[in-house]
Amino acid sequence: MTGFDKYIAEATDPALRKRIEIEKQMAEALVDTCLERGFVISVYDGEEWAIKRSGDKAAIMAELFATDDDQVVIRRKEDGRHLGWFHLVYGNCGYDVVSDHSDNEVCNEIWEKVLRPLSDKLEAA
Repeated sequence: MTGFDKYIAEATDPALRKRIEIEKQMAEALVDTCLERGFVISVYDGEEWAIKRSGDKAAIMAELFATDDDQVVIRRKEDGRHLGWFHLVYGNCGYDVVSDHSDNEVCNEIWEKVLRPLSDKLEAA
């Protein structure tokens, strides 16, 4: 069970539940895309590195949503080269959970091809 799932289950307000479900969809799309591309993920929760250089989706998702925001850092699996980061801020509208990202080819492509279209779709729903 992820932090998202815990709060979705506990939410008594339907709007709150929906927002967290949307945040989970966005975060899961980010994690899936990065892992599919062969990257490893580290999560900094504002206090500590909750997980470092992991390729385990369940473990990564379990560490997200433990605090008000997370920094998701991506690296190449084979050599550990830093590729960029995504900043997730929880508690707004849900579809806007990805508040910022590295301005580079890798992160811009993930944003433009995966995250922005999903965000636009979720916002319109």
